[in-house]
Amino acid sequence: MILKRSIATLVIAVSAHSLPICGRELSLPKPTQKWFEVRTANFRFFSNAGRPATRKVAADLEELRAVLAELTDYDLQSTVPTYIFVFKRDRSFLPYKVLYEGRPAAVSGYFIGGEQANYIATIADSKDASAIIYHEYVHYVAKNNFWNLPVWFSEGLAQFYESFEVVGDTVHIGLPVVRHLIVLRGAVPIPLDQLFAVDRFSELYNESDRKGMFYSQSWALVHYLLLGNSERRQQLGNYLDLVRDGVQGDEAFNTAFSGDYESLTRELRGYLRALRFPSIETTADIDLDKEFEIRKMSYAEVLYRLGDLLANQLPERPERIAYFETAIEIDPEYGAPISAMAVEAENKANWEAARTLHERAARTSPGDAMVLFRWGEFMSRRGGPIETAVATLARSTELDPSFAPAWATLARVYADAGETSEAAIEAARKAHSMRPSDTMATRDLVRLYLRLDRREEAVSLIEEALRSVPREQAEAWTLVIQQDLKRAHDLLQSDHRQEAAERLNLADPIVDRSLYPQMVRQNIDWTRRAIDEQTALAHYERAQLLFSQDDRGAAREALKMSLEIIDDGPVAFSSRQLLDLIDHPDQPSAVGTMTFNPSPTKQEIDRLNKLIVEKDFENALEYLEAMRLRVGIEQQEWLDDRIREIRRAVDYNRYVDQYNRAVDFYNKQRYEEVVRVLEVLLTTLTEGRESDSVKALLDDALKALDSP
Repeated sequence: MILKRSIATLVIAVSAHSLPICGRELSLPKPTQKWFEVRTANFRFFSNAGRPATRKVAADLEELRAVLAELTDYDLQSTVPTYIFVFKRDRSFLPYKVLYEGRPAAVSGYFIGGEQANYIATIADSKDASAIIYHEYVHYVAKNNFWNLPVWFSEGLAQFYESFEVVGDTVHIGLPVVRHLIVLRGAVPIPLDQLFAVDRFSELYNESDRKGMFYSQSWALVHYLLLGNSERRQQLGNYLDLVRDGVQGDEAFNTAFSGDYESLTRELRGYLRALRFPSIETTADIDLDKEFEIRKMSYAEVLYRLGDLLANQLPERPERIAYFETAIEIDPEYGAPISAMAVEAENKANWEAARTLHERAARTSPGDAMVLFRWGEFMSRRGGPIETAVATLARSTELDPSFAPAWATLARVYADAGETSEAAIEAARKAHSMRPSDTMATRDLVRLYLRLDRREEAVSLIEEALRSVPREQAEAWTLVIQQDLKRAHDLLQSDHRQEAAERLNLADPIVDRSLYPQMVRQNIDWTRRAIDEQTALAHYERAQLLFSQDDRGAAREALKMSLEIIDDGPVAFSSRQLLDLIDHPDQPSAVGTMTFNPSPTKQEIDRLNKLIVEKDFENALEYLEAMRLRVGIEQQEWLDDRIREIRRAVDYNRYVDQYNRAVDFYNKQRYEEVVRVLEVLLTTLTEGRESDSVKALLDDALKALDSP
């Protein structure tokens, strides 16, 4: 059993609070250590630093958030909880610092942005704990509002806000930071091309004896670009737009700043020699509710929360397991650590253990929104009664309506299950409204609209929500056209040929905006061909009836109408035969005993074989499906076998295409895009080699996203 631990281990963990983990000694916090939770309007603090220090940090952070809300258009509304850990001193913080080359990094705080929560950690006894909190919170704001920020700008911007200060009604932003000025005036600066190239794994960013200069110079450069030169500020905006769009390194700099590292270096040097620095000084009407909710935390909860903080770090912190297991031993009815262990079992692909643990967690903590979300999310990926998954996720959204991932997963379950209820639409709308930049949430809502044939709403959503993401917008237009084709086929099957043609007309204006315009156009043309063939067939069958009634003139007119619509293929061949019999009644013919049961022609079979040889499976599949609309029953079984074979090939090609696309995103460090593509791809795969490859890459991307 995954939770079983020896009595000896239990004694060590609870009484001595230390055990070796991968060569290091793990120190669990002592049960006598006082921890409490402080809840404000927007954050949750977990602290062992004492109430006064924690209340001050909490009030200061709410103050910064209120000022940003009034003075900027930044999106500050978090759709996942923000957990802030305030440690009493560096010694108690040390076990929870992020690691660099196996050792705790030389940091006074850090920010981790995750899909299910944001984490900030800091020290209360530092010279200015609030400045550290400001710094880390700005990292969250930047993550929420900007894409793919370079490290120097991200760190420089965070330090720009470190000196945030409110005196009475006056707000000060960007005040000079003395420690940075001291460093910069007594050291050789980092060449700007090197500064711009720094990433999260660079020595300049991680080594304690070098990172000081990196931080100071990043602060100075951001300060100058934002406040020191309006022309450079415009260039900075252009640069960030280029980086957001995937342009990297010297190419982005050269395009935005005219390739002028030397001039920018001289300007920055002159800026730093100035005796006074500009700052932002303004007034703001700040009215905060400082009646915070404070409660003492149980020891099991302290262990879970600290274990959760470790679990969201990269590189992996194996000691997190001891925190979760010890919390469970202390309180077997506390669902949160049980749920965390279920996630650990998932990470090891131990699905049965994960299922058992999720069920136990949900049973013991039915009022914990996160526990229910994890259980429902597991069922959505690994299978389970659809009704149970929906009910579990719906209950999670009731308990915490602000938690966007639960709404998004609920909407996805509805969409994947083919649900068309108003509850499904509401969940998808909620997920989209909370995360308008989440293209997966947008796509789920588009899918539900299309399934209900609410085409206008789908089109409006695509035009508005996906305007800035051309690839995703093209994919969505492709979904609309696929629905138009499906609807046209359904109408054709029920002999509503005119309505089918009108539906195809709706697709025409967006063909060039779809992902594969040429293929889409061919599919539409083939469907139009099928409509024409059915219309021609109707005229032919009417001609047969008229011919049998000896009304040869009317039969001739019906056949001419058939041939005007389509002049090749089985219908045209049979129409000409009958027309020839009408015009030459004295010639022998077998038409009088003919029944129309068209088979694929040699020309069509040759065309199909050519497509298959060329591995053009998408077109081959559409060609077969169009052909199936008009052949006789005897030929449909053969066509169905071919369709199944080609669909398997199409699915594999799609897998390869999407997997390669995810690899391309990964190489560009666009990890959120990797996760989006692979999570969708996983829903289409069964267990096997392809599924294992996708999971491995997905795991790497998730780890990269969680990296501080």
